Amino acid sequence: MTARALLATAFLFYSTVSMAAAPPRDDSPTASVLCYHIVESPQDPRMEISRETFRQHLRYLQLTGYNVIPLRHLYEYVVGKRASIPANAVVITIDDGWRSAYTEAFPELQRLKMPFTLFIYPNIIGQTNHALTWKQVKQMSDAGVDIQSHSLNHPFLTQRRHAELDDKAYATWLEREMAESRKILEKQTGRKVSFIAYPYGDYDGKVTKAAAAAGYEAALTCDYGRVKKGSDPLRMRRVIIEKRMDFAAFRHYLGATPMELAQMTPLPGQIVDPAITPSTVISARIPNFQNLDPRTVGMALVSGGGPTPFTYDPRDGSITLTIQDAINSLKGKYHRALVWATDSKGRRREATWTFRLPDPLPPTTALPVVTPVSTPPLPKPADAPIPAGGGVTMRTSDVKESRAGAVGP
Repeated sequence: MTARALLATAFLFYSTVSMAAAPPRDDSPTASVLCYHIVESPQDPRMEISRETFRQHLRYLQLTGYNVIPLRHLYEYVVGKRASIPANAVVITIDDGWRSAYTEAFPELQRLKMPFTLFIYPNIIGQTNHALTWKQVKQMSDAGVDIQSHSLNHPFLTQRRHAELDDKAYATWLEREMAESRKILEKQTGRKVSFIAYPYGDYDGKVTKAAAAAGYEAALTCDYGRVKKGSDPLRMRRVIIEKRMDFAAFRHYLGATPMELAQMTPLPGQIVDPAITPSTVISARIPNFQNLDPRTVGMALVSGGGPTPFTYDPRDGSITLTIQDAINSLKGKYHRALVWATDSKGRRREATWTFRLPDPLPPTTALPVVTPVSTPPLPKPADAPIPAGGGVTMRTSDVKESRAGAVGP
């Protein structure tokens, strides 16, 4: 056998082995569980995010093909009680019980009709000016917010963190942290508590068994990753959102991978003047459009308000979005266009660029109104009083001299 034939045989063998060993692709949908803590509270240097960052995250989820679902739906999917969940599913959770969950997150999520779960440890409620009150907890629960447990006192839960406790004392303490929290929350909300989020993400086999023994159906960790059908319901993964995470990292952790774009309009960084153009056209072309599922291609202006219709041509990969009455609909200075799709391997692809509007004109300063000062009119010569004695007396000779020096008749 020649060397070329040997190489061909070896190539065929390894290709066959590789193809046989490759696991079948699992197209079952997965979900990302987001974990927030505090919105707009500078007292926390790490876990706090700004109000505008939180709103940017929600606009991104709303406009770019994500589907926010209740935690209960994801749990039912994981254990086989629900057949499926939507593509690009996301669950929103908020930990601890800080007041910003009521003042910042609750209004925004209600306005967008996005469900969320609030994990509370009861011994924070009403204890500081930055914590929730039970009245606020009840109001959110009555409005449909899912209130669940975050233990009683928010301690580390594993035994290695409590070396001073022997096995019996630790088991008693752990049971109280689990069960007492659930009991208080059910009493305050009038609703069943079925889930727990491990404080600090600190858990092990003993903790998961204690959670199940306390009646919890599922538990959430701080381990990064997606949740899929068949995941361990007592070790559900999450994406932790914190102050250092920028928008690019947020999208990456949700699964976005780069997409190539060409012929963007407006150009990246270009200044667009809506006063000159009555409508703003945002467009691009996807060079590798053949590798994308055309049903999943989308485009949005994530810095704008609500969804805007777009058109996509699967024959050449061109995509266009037109904003009518741009001068009224575009608020702010910088605007971000985003294109997304799912490729043939099931991966989410994204590309984004920004353009800007002109700087606003400085406000005109009105000149001060000057009020003229009125002065009394001078008396006319004919009206001038003739002094009686003591005044100026003109002689006849003075009059003659005056007339002699006059010009004219």
